[in-house]
Amino acid sequence: MAQADEARQLLAIMFTDVVGYTALTERDEAAAVRVRERHRDLVQTLVKQFDGELVDSTGDESFSIFPSALRAVDCALALQGALRSHPDFRLRIGIHLGDVLRREGEVIGEGVNMAARVRPLAEPGGICVSEPVYQMVRTRSHVVARALGPQTFKHVGETVQVYALSPAEVGEPVAQGGRRRGRTLWVGLLVAAILAVAVIVPNRGAILAWVVINAPSLLSTPLEQQIGFAETSDGVRIAYATTGSGPPLVVVLGWATHLTEGLASPLYDQGGGIRWLSRERLVVRYDGRGFGLSDRNVTDFSLDARVRDMEAVVDALGLERFAISGISAGGATAIAYTDRHPERVTQLILASTGPGPGSIPEDERLLPSDVWRARRDLIRTSWDSAATRAMIAEWLAPEANDVERRVLMHLLRVSGEGPAVAGFFEALAATDASKEARRIRVPTLVVAGDQDPIGMAGGPRLASLIPGARFEILEGTGHIGAAAGDPRALRLMSAFLVEESAAR
Repeated sequence: MAQADEARQLLAIMFTDVVGYTALTERDEAAAVRVRERHRDLVQTLVKQFDGELVDSTGDESFSIFPSALRAVDCALALQGALRSHPDFRLRIGIHLGDVLRREGEVIGEGVNMAARVRPLAEPGGICVSEPVYQMVRTRSHVVARALGPQTFKHVGETVQVYALSPAEVGEPVAQGGRRRGRTLWVGLLVAAILAVAVIVPNRGAILAWVVINAPSLLSTPLEQQIGFAETSDGVRIAYATTGSGPPLVVVLGWATHLTEGLASPLYDQGGGIRWLSRERLVVRYDGRGFGLSDRNVTDFSLDARVRDMEAVVDALGLERFAISGISAGGATAIAYTDRHPERVTQLILASTGPGPGSIPEDERLLPSDVWRARRDLIRTSWDSAATRAMIAEWLAPEANDVERRVLMHLLRVSGEGPAVAGFFEALAATDASKEARRIRVPTLVVAGDQDPIGMAGGPRLASLIPGARFEILEGTGHIGAAAGDPRALRLMSAFLVEESAAR
């Protein structure tokens, strides 16, 4: 009979190890220590982001557990993606789905042993999984599997099928098309049934919000994005994603961001803007420090720090010339970067934004300083409260209905913790990019919705500061609409980018 502190669970187990670590230790012990520490830090950050738990990390190895095979595989893909630009630092990763025993902080069992045996089969920079894991992820369009055949392991009586996994390239044909169509049909029927139930139950807002958040990812082909990581000059790891191909467009998002979880929110990508822009462009997005998949344990959210985030991303991708779209709180970052690196920026688009709250006289601010500080303190201490997030959602999108507000609250919750949000708010209050805006000499488009107090307060100010800027107002559109991809805003952006490119 199991003891009270023992529990058996079905978990995904992931092992990693650094390729060539022993030889590196013999050759350069100091370099080996740096690699070991970086490996541990990277694993700690990403395992947590994908709902996992780091059980052990000693020397050049790590051992983690996840609630599902998909989360473990996505974490492994993110790990290898983070090291894509570091050919001298490569990992082998092995994943198995099996029964384990958790006892007094230990995780033991045959499932753990099997994952450890699968790992050495991976090529440097590769991922190997057992048959149970493959069965869980084989229909996922962002994963490509290659069968390695049955494998024999020591002390294991039967052979085990093993597969090598890699990320699908953008535009690569997806296997199992018929199966996916069948799955989509059944999921569509399920969503329809849920909607029918929502019509007659009292708390329909929560149910409809669930449908809005989850239906796009269930019913449609997931957006194919390549995720990587860049390191800033002050040592912060920044997660970025790329979609499409063509002339680069770097999108500088605000603060409520999450490269993977955010795509489930129509308010994050309203109108399918990312997919639409990616048809003819390489679209680059990133999670700023403290949010999404980027390092969260940070305290510096100053404008300089946020510019360092962007510098790290474009340098990691090797971008020489590109357009920038600064959205909401990302506007000041886009302005400051353009001022500091004018030779690299071809066009600048600023949506639902301004030069920063610090540029507005106290008597003209939407939120007086004492109210701003009170909200900052409330966020720091009670961000886990739905009431606090509802207050912020109401402030950001007063035009939103109940379902839209719940969807926005969900994105606020998953994007970052209270201390980071409060720290960002404190730095944002002092942000003033007016001087930088006056020095900009690249073609600039400023967009605001006439129902957006934030955009209408900052947009005209920006248009007056930036020489030759073009200012467009979208009728009947609020902050979220103009910032997240209202179809009219997308058409404006696309036409502006094409026209200015032709003029050059």
